[in-house]
Amino acid sequence: MKKHMLLITSILKPYSSLLFLNNKYVGALLLLITFTNPSVAISGLFGVLFTILFAELIEFKESYLAQGFYIYNSLLVGMGIGFLFSPSLISTALIAMASAFTFMLSFMLNRLFSVYKIPILSLPFSIVTMFIYLASLKYSNLLSTLLNNATTFDIQLPLIISGFLKSFGTIFFLPSNIAGAMILLLVLYFSRILFVMAVSGYYFGITIHSYLIGSFEQALYDPYAFNYILVAIALCGVFLLPTWKNYILALIGVAISVMLTDAISILFSYYSIPVFTLPFNITVIVFIFILSMTYYKEFNLEIKSTPEYSLSNYLSRIFRFGKTHVRLSLPFSGEWSVYQAFDDSWTHKGEYKYAYDFVKLKEGRTYENEGLYASDYHAFGESILSPVSGYVVAARHDLIDNIIGEVDRINNWGNYIIIKSDSGFFVEISHLMQYSLTLKVGDYVESNAIVAKCGNSGYSPEPHIHIQAQYLGVLGGFTQEFCFSEYIQKKRLFFNTVPQKRELVYAVIKDRSISSRLHFILDDSFEYEVYLDEKYIENVVFSVRMNTYSQFYLEDVLGNELYFYNDAKQFYFYSYKGGESHLRWLFKLAPRIPFVSSGTINFVDYLPVYLLKGKLESAFIEFLSTINQNVYKQETEYHFDGKCISSSYGEVYLESTNKALTLISYNQTQLRRKL
Repeated sequence: MKKHMLLITSILKPYSSLLFLNNKYVGALLLLITFTNPSVAISGLFGVLFTILFAELIEFKESYLAQGFYIYNSLLVGMGIGFLFSPSLISTALIAMASAFTFMLSFMLNRLFSVYKIPILSLPFSIVTMFIYLASLKYSNLLSTLLNNATTFDIQLPLIISGFLKSFGTIFFLPSNIAGAMILLLVLYFSRILFVMAVSGYYFGITIHSYLIGSFEQALYDPYAFNYILVAIALCGVFLLPTWKNYILALIGVAISVMLTDAISILFSYYSIPVFTLPFNITVIVFIFILSMTYYKEFNLEIKSTPEYSLSNYLSRIFRFGKTHVRLSLPFSGEWSVYQAFDDSWTHKGEYKYAYDFVKLKEGRTYENEGLYASDYHAFGESILSPVSGYVVAARHDLIDNIIGEVDRINNWGNYIIIKSDSGFFVEISHLMQYSLTLKVGDYVESNAIVAKCGNSGYSPEPHIHIQAQYLGVLGGFTQEFCFSEYIQKKRLFFNTVPQKRELVYAVIKDRSISSRLHFILDDSFEYEVYLDEKYIENVVFSVRMNTYSQFYLEDVLGNELYFYNDAKQFYFYSYKGGESHLRWLFKLAPRIPFVSSGTINFVDYLPVYLLKGKLESAFIEFLSTINQNVYKQETEYHFDGKCISSSYGEVYLESTNKALTLISYNQTQLRRKL
């Protein structure tokens, strides 16, 4: 049964992949739509089936096929042959050969392009189809099966609408108003962003083309205008996030594809080779290559089933976990004050602007007595903690600590340590006390371990801790933006952000026992009795599962999935798949549980819109988020005392080791753990 389902998925996914919609149900509907031209439909299916058979023959991994990634080019090749030639033994043989070659070419190009993180798109189809059309000029038996697709039944519409619908249908070799309208409605239902980009891309491209050739009507008759649609949706919504900036980039890409389409069509016309998707492939591949080389910040790093889902995933991630992956722990314990922040008025400027200075205050002052000696300063001699786990790559600790009022202008950084984090970035901490380093180059250090003491060496007017993240493991390397993973201010816990100048921040004290209570093991099961208004209703079971990407999740008997992660600082849920369920409520009730030993604390979390709103309202908010990302912010206040996390939605109780989540309470519903 499982093998049959995998086969069905392998057949359907390539159809949805042509519209960048990773959904087998979309694939099934698109397959049905292709039967408006039976020759295209049958030949396309042959292309998919021959590819699967060939993949089985060479023992290709089934999980790869189920993604549809390596098959959609073969589907296009099959449909392309079926568009020109009616099904026959010779056309079927040609599809079999072309599908196998397209599959191998797709795999090869993907391996080559993946070095630069570039998608292959439909480039294999463009290459193979060019060879097929050239070869077919010598196949007299094949040419006898040429089809006249101009006689296909269709409805009449104004040219300005018909041109768009036929172009949309041409993506599936179905250049008719009926097929185009059905595909367009399907896109509109599953993704409003793709719909808007398809309309915008097409009519912008047509407008540019009409100005270049001097005829709007002639531009509407262009059989290759579907390239404008594909470029627009690929560059704003699929490979790049759907934002205003990327919308402009997508339109620039469309304009470039207009020129490429005309140039390639003239070049190929000598041998009567169709242009197909070559302009789209060249435009998008060049854009992605250039943007990846410049570390463009609005790449869609996790392409989901729809642009809306991709945007929702991105916004949920940046609001909950910060925009940067460079996250540091505070390099001290206790309470300190921000002396200098990012891009501050003194030394944190230009390429060195991403740095923080901290001093220690008592009664509003950094020193006692008259502050004439370094030892008068509260920060002097305080332990400095490693902000990351990693290897020490550079260090120095032989410089003397300055007399107050003097600075070392030659050795600006003073005594220092540079650590290469396990995530690959580097952290420099400077102005350390002389001979206070506890590590040497090559040592491995855990986060929050003592590395040195705060001093006054280098260009330092008074004892303080200087910390910066940087791209290279050299002294005084250019800085890169970072955030602090967590800190406390006035009993409020902040995640993945940075404090402002002169603000007091308190380092988080960890309670490891909370982590142990949330250590879920694969295939563990947790049974709960469900009560509504104190009346027993049923028993439910949550089981711990893991997917092929090694992601852990809780699953109920209905197949709803709640994904979680347990790191050194907190336990949190980050994604949910399914309908209304107790697991969905659990995400809302306890989106994260910090391992904090500081009494009762408050914090804010930003939940995904789909958890809090209905489908229509969620879709509307997601669409508005393409214009203003802050629309997506759904702020919820939480309170946590080490045993209970509560909010306006309800409460979740934690007990001792191995009891985990013992009581889940929301509305009039209670889930009581059955031990």
